[in-house]
Amino acid sequence: MSQPATRTSRIVNQYRRYLDASDSLDFFRTVNESYTVDTLLTLLRRGDSESRRASALALSMVGDVRATEALGHRLSDRDRGVRLIADDAFRAILVRDAAPSHHQNLLQVMHLNDGGEFAAALTPAMVLVQQAPRYAEAHHQLAIAYLGLQEYASADCAFRNCLWHCRFHYLAWSGLADCRRAIGDQREALKHLHRAIAICPDFESARIQARAIRRSLNRNPPTH
Repeated sequence: MSQPATRTSRIVNQYRRYLDASDSLDFFRTVNESYTVDTLLTLLRRGDSESRRASALALSMVGDVRATEALGHRLSDRDRGVRLIADDAFRAILVRDAAPSHHQNLLQVMHLNDGGEFAAALTPAMVLVQQAPRYAEAHHQLAIAYLGLQEYASADCAFRNCLWHCRFHYLAWSGLADCRRAIGDQREALKHLHRAIAICPDFESARIQARAIRRSLNRNPPTH
């Protein structure tokens, strides 16, 4: 397997080939044959911007849960290309970080939540959390179902369980903000949104929500 200092140019060259030809299978084969996850993580942390982009893309294909921390840091990388690729990789790993059967169950729950069928999603999400309690995205999807059913205390708890397993899950921080807004706690909601934005500066919907809360607080300051 490759060493970071000696094979960086190869992954960059392969990344450029991928950009030119959009041949993801060829890129995957080269990465899978030549790099370990640990080497890719080293490149992601220490490489130049193009190496960080290439390693983030590679991790989206071959990375596992070990990569979520490093990718979480790269969500605020100074290079926008790195941020965007790291975000795709981060979310891909969150979804596939489980046994195949659990992964399929998660996809079912996600489909139901995406369609607004929160009541139908709730039970399979609860079962999935029981079967795979370390699966961060399972807790996140359970929280979404609770939130859609306006069960805010349960949703808050599930979002926090998700963050216990993956502190960079910026969508869970945003979900916590939704819970706090729903019960009228705007200041706490704003804190959670600021945390989400700190993790992922490109999270534009969180910025919009934060601006709306600040305007509301300025119009209606607390009375003592």
